[in-house]
Amino acid sequence: MLPASPAGGKPVAGRRMESDGRIGNSARAVQGGFMRLAPEGWIFGVSACLAFTAAVPFASAADAERYPTRPIRLLVGFNPGGGTDITARVVGDAVSELLGQPIIVDNRPSAGGVFARKLAADASPDGYTLLMLSGSQVIGASLIHKEPVDMRNTFAAISQLTSQPYLLTTNPSLPVKNVKEMIAYAKSRPGELNYGSTGVGSMAHLATELFKDMAKIDMVHVPYKGASPGLLDLMRGQIQFLFASATSSIPHVKAGRLKLLAASSATRSAQLPDVPTVAESGLPGFDVTGWYAIVAPARTPKPIIEKLNREIAQVLKMQKVVDKMAADGADTRHSTPAQLTALVAEEEAKWNKLVKATGLVLQ
Repeated sequence: MLPASPAGGKPVAGRRMESDGRIGNSARAVQGGFMRLAPEGWIFGVSACLAFTAAVPFASAADAERYPTRPIRLLVGFNPGGGTDITARVVGDAVSELLGQPIIVDNRPSAGGVFARKLAADASPDGYTLLMLSGSQVIGASLIHKEPVDMRNTFAAISQLTSQPYLLTTNPSLPVKNVKEMIAYAKSRPGELNYGSTGVGSMAHLATELFKDMAKIDMVHVPYKGASPGLLDLMRGQIQFLFASATSSIPHVKAGRLKLLAASSATRSAQLPDVPTVAESGLPGFDVTGWYAIVAPARTPKPIIEKLNREIAQVLKMQKVVDKMAADGADTRHSTPAQLTALVAEEEAKWNKLVKATGLVLQ
């Protein structure tokens, strides 16, 4: 649209409105529907674009040098007390000591952690909103919500934090002591037993469905919004079995509130050497391993990502962090952003293949 004349008459062709309301002369006649800039206007426009482009990386580097200047929000898509939450608080507290600013854990529980993931995706890419990501969230996003965790356009990888098996737990009152007895017990009661998970499509859900398929048993799925409510119902006897993270279940096992049958990993965990694996206890080839990581919104400046990755690398070597994770059955595991991006892709491919092969309906 051409600017109106000062007197409010016809539009003035070939002229532009200045910011103070004056009409300037750096644009000439409109031809063929396009406005052709005068040489001085063209030169100014190109110069401004070049200046802006050159300033962006410099500003990001400068911001990273000062970063952080205020508290950082770490979104967790599950209830307090679960494995994701505990890991977030242990690592977050240690990283905040190095950065000199608090890292505030913000729990936004929903099935599969979807709400927290969307909040993070929509957040400003300035390094002040981060997201705890788990294998469960990656699988749920891809298989259930048909929205794969996009590590190119939606999120920027920072680092993996831990690697740990899931633990097959049951109520102490159930008359089973190992995997073989559990399978026999379930086979004698087809469709009568309930198992819990942290949501439809979560790693705990898929691990149990894989277990059911390999053991040829039938159990009813009861999904929860996180580990804590599922563990609570397991202790109450409302459900009979649950694959839970070591972080969230070990304290209850030690207190006698839960019975531990086996670990889901292919080999015994270094942190739980006395716990047999499902594979060695009756289902050869069974292998499910969980992990936690931290990501940021896409387009977060690379210098900030690199700074966070360096600080996390230091934190994961701290003895107090290693000991805390070990006490909960997890190994600390640092990664580069590229390695974390590759891990997400591998997990999606693995479980998509399983669902197609078994015909599992996720609902």
